[in-house]
Amino acid sequence: MSLALTFHGSVSHLSDAELDALTAGASVFFGRRWLRMLDAVDLASLVRGELSLRYAIVSQQGVPIALCPFFITRSKTIHPHYSLEKFFFTSWKADLERLNPGSARWSGLAIAVADAYRRLAWLSGAGADGAVVVASPLSLRGGVLCAPQPTPVAERARKMVVEGLRELAASEQCPLYFYGVPEEDVALREALTGASFQELFLFYDNFVDVPGEGLEDYLGKFKSDARRLLKKEMAQARREGVRFERVSRLGEMGGHFERFYEVTYSQYGNEHFRNPAWFWAALERHVSPEAEAVVAMKGAEPVGFSVLLHKQEDLWFYRVGRAETGASASALYFNLAFYEPVRRAYQLGARRLWLGPGGYETKRRRGARRHAVSGFLWIPRRWSRKVLRPYLSLFSRLSRAQVQGDPRSAHVGGAP
Repeated sequence: MSLALTFHGSVSHLSDAELDALTAGASVFFGRRWLRMLDAVDLASLVRGELSLRYAIVSQQGVPIALCPFFITRSKTIHPHYSLEKFFFTSWKADLERLNPGSARWSGLAIAVADAYRRLAWLSGAGADGAVVVASPLSLRGGVLCAPQPTPVAERARKMVVEGLRELAASEQCPLYFYGVPEEDVALREALTGASFQELFLFYDNFVDVPGEGLEDYLGKFKSDARRLLKKEMAQARREGVRFERVSRLGEMGGHFERFYEVTYSQYGNEHFRNPAWFWAALERHVSPEAEAVVAMKGAEPVGFSVLLHKQEDLWFYRVGRAETGASASALYFNLAFYEPVRRAYQLGARRLWLGPGGYETKRRRGARRHAVSGFLWIPRRWSRKVLRPYLSLFSRLSRAQVQGDPRSAHVGGAP
């Protein structure tokens, strides 16, 4: 088997047909349209930090059979999900007591331990202030895409990508971080574990199985009391004079989307993705018809939106924004974030609706299930790996326990 691995700064040299063959079974975040958009936009301004987007491509006799998007960054301002230092050592501190008021008794100790290991990371030369991040930018997923191939060929291609990226990370003297590997990607998980990567729990995504043929089938999953409350919540926004419209021309609404998104997310700080007006125009230009929006209108004025991405049997709730936040806008939020996406899933024939991480209890009460997403980390220096492994393992277990409601259940020495 004659395979060759090369690195590229874009996928512009690949035809649409070649990209479609590579990404046919992949999610929307790895589809041909999404990759074309990544090549066309100013990613640094969207993720709040400098990065160099690259692609690892494996070819067989000149035909691409595997593709892996990744980027190199040493930015101190980049989005926390893409920064090892922020994600594992710093950004969680401010949110700890807000997200879990019961953490006050032990949060001081946790912060002291994190600060100590952060100093050890620096002294050991781990390079945690930068990383080679394997992910599809602007999403929470990473992976290696393989066109349909015999299993031995796919395994060899995947291994070549992992080995090539390890060599690149060693030359850059910074960690290699496969970010957002879903639990069902068994082949990649096994390849990374076999290559001495440390698996770390990142978050639970939430998804809803879309049963039957219509909204009544979704509501039929709930007991009568819960079903009555859901129907009441669905109707409340309309009783308040709000109607919901499906919009495909995202660029025309870009100014409203930018403002509503900032109103919604700035209440949590300033480290969210930036989504300026031009981003929505780019999303329309490159990703449509796989991208669309639900816009909440009150009279002639838009008061909120949610953006949906769809491919094959999956629908992704991607972004949401409202003109104002607070308890008075909760019914609007739940319609934008849950019920209108469920309606649209039935119209599109989608069988799974992805709701994103966070808000686990709220989403489960509306029918969502958990879906574990992991990171896989490899640090070039062996001593650095040995020093940081205990802290990262404990961080992973605490993160999972925090989500499950009892951080005390994370025991040293347990599985991540």
